[in-house]
Amino acid sequence: MKKVVFRKDVNQTRTLIKAARNSSKRAVSESKVLGLTITYMNNGVILEEDAQGNISIVNDTLVPQELPYKIEKGMILHAK
Repeated sequence: MKKVVFRKDVNQTRTLIKAARNSSKRAVSESKVLGLTITYMNNGVILEEDAQGNISIVNDTLVPQELPYKIEKGMILHAK
């Protein structure tokens, strides 16, 4: 099922997404040809792939930072 979007700039957004996908695919393939490593995120894990296709894990746990305070509805925040 296709998501329906009611905006005036839908065609422009689709074009930008398509251009981004094409440019990222091209950048990855050119990086492999030049022998550079490619770093990307997959399911919250940061991976690094070299030109031969060997994949190594750079960081496997992304822990969200805990705030020292709890923000609740109706709170008044004072900023200086």
